[in-house]
Amino acid sequence: MSNLNPGLSERFLNLKDKRPIEVWEELWQEEKTPWDRGVHNPALEDTLEQKSDILGNAIIKIEGEEKRRKKALVPGCGRGVDCFLLASFGYDAYGLEYSTTALEECQKEAEKYGDLVKPRDEEIGSGKVVFLQGDFFKSDWVEKAGLEEGCFDLIYDYTVSCLRDYEDCFWTTTDGK
Repeated sequence: MSNLNPGLSERFLNLKDKRPIEVWEELWQEEKTPWDRGVHNPALEDTLEQKSDILGNAIIKIEGEEKRRKKALVPGCGRGVDCFLLASFGYDAYGLEYSTTALEECQKEAEKYGDLVKPRDEEIGSGKVVFLQGDFFKSDWVEKAGLEEGCFDLIYDYTVSCLRDYEDCFWTTTDGK
């Protein structure tokens, strides 16, 4: 199979003094984002539609009649399109991105939606979308965002976790979960 994106792999293989996340920023700045199709992942949409028996819906009953929205994290969210999909299913979606250039693209995408993401289910309603800047493999962004570690009910990771060994991540426990 030919390489459709010559030079892309080599940039990650020949990092020298750079960290992989710095390469992501460069690629966004250079508008070399062949992975970005500009639309949400249809597999995520299928999962949200067809696997409610596993995922439940986006609302959690706490005590009695009290409820809250589930929080979903999308690390390496790119332009944030998967966050808007999750919000349409009722999740409060948090897109985390290291690249400030990608976050600028998130804001452009947010302008398309205005103040409201159309809900898939009127009874559940739509959730909010929040974009955060930070390194997924460190925990400082959690505190800066006013969140608590372990607050996410769903993490939709399409590619980021393959960049680092799980053992080194702050969000894993000693038993590897």
